[in-house]
Amino acid sequence: MVTIAFDLKRPAASLGYIAASALHGNGRVRFFSGNPTRADLDDLARHVAEGKLSPAVDTVFPLEETAAAHRALEAGGVQGKYVIRVA
Repeated sequence: MVTIAFDLKRPAASLGYIAASALHGNGRVRFFSGNPTRADLDDLARHVAEGKLSPAVDTVFPLEETAAAHRALEAGGVQGKYVIRVA
């Protein structure tokens, strides 16, 4: 998945990046800089605490199977995060 961010403070630059990406194909990596504020992080924490937001976990591996987790990740087809259970 490729992610872009539209910067409302710099709309012309954002539109330029999107247009350039369209011209150069969907294989191009797009970078963005997220600068969350304290209020943004507090809002995110509230959503997590209320159960409105949760991570997409594909598989949980015990610590002893970390190598297997790496092999599975390299094989592709991941639908969420791989988690290594430490305790």
